[in-house]
Amino acid sequence: MEIGTGNTSVSAVIPAYNAEGFISKTIQSVLAQTHKISEIIVVDDGSSDRTVEIAAGFPRTRVIQRPNGGPGAARNTGIHAASSDWIAFLDSDDVWTPQKTEIQLACITPDVGVIHANRFDPIHFGNLWHRQAHISPSGALVRKQSLLDVGCFEDSRAVSDDLTLWLKISLTDWRIVRSETDLFFYQGNEQSFSTNESRMAGMELTTLDMIGGRVSCQPEEIERIKLASRIEYAKNLIACHRWDEATQLLQQCAPGLASRWLSLAGFLKVNRLARTSLIRWLQSIDGQYQSHMCSGQCNLPVPQKKQCMECCRKPYFRP
Repeated sequence: MEIGTGNTSVSAVIPAYNAEGFISKTIQSVLAQTHKISEIIVVDDGSSDRTVEIAAGFPRTRVIQRPNGGPGAARNTGIHAASSDWIAFLDSDDVWTPQKTEIQLACITPDVGVIHANRFDPIHFGNLWHRQAHISPSGALVRKQSLLDVGCFEDSRAVSDDLTLWLKISLTDWRIVRSETDLFFYQGNEQSFSTNESRMAGMELTTLDMIGGRVSCQPEEIERIKLASRIEYAKNLIACHRWDEATQLLQQCAPGLASRWLSLAGFLKVNRLARTSLIRWLQSIDGQYQSHMCSGQCNLPVPQKKQCMECCRKPYFRP
């Protein structure tokens, strides 16, 4: 059995774009690891601020500069430059707890490809596809070979690069396992999440089309997942009072459902309900959001197909 020891080499890959306000604490959290990180690779994705200058001042840190291409392309640059068998991803506005790497290395066995620090367990194709589970790149320690086996991240900005990667790995024989949780933290402005909802929605819809086609999922079943995705993102946009963007997503839903939600959006715009109460209410009244049994007409292997069909009976939920 392969065991994580002090001799296991780990490369930290940090994609960075205009991250001068965060990059110091991010790199410091890597240098503070109780298991020494072999190398820190900061991939500057075309920054126009002092990100490169600041990052280059830290020990064991190599900065690779490239034209702006998005986080997926930047992470791929870091993967191919890394010399270690294991790669730990870290976003430039996140930080690790000191024992993060040491804890995760203890989870290594020969068939493990991904070790994550989110609360979901187990994670497989079915609950990733139905968005009942999620892996944050900053909490993931990934075997380099598992990344190479699936072609690494997608370079395209049109897809959700991390969701697409985990779905691709889940279709291989590499296992995805959970370590302890709460091993990384976000240090940025929480409000920035809401500003990306519309863009993230578009990327997720493209990912669903791409992966759905790869596993030969039936078109009507892909559309149902996409419908649920639009509604979920629209809920968040409504809760953030981003009415116009929510309306654009809801207009892409089935005519009857769209009119219902658009009317509801107008009602909420007037009443300005609190986010927590609003989301609880929306989820409780959405009859179209409930589970169904898919046809099973796809090319997933039998065990994965069974898992996926079981997840199909549970509500779609973007973590």
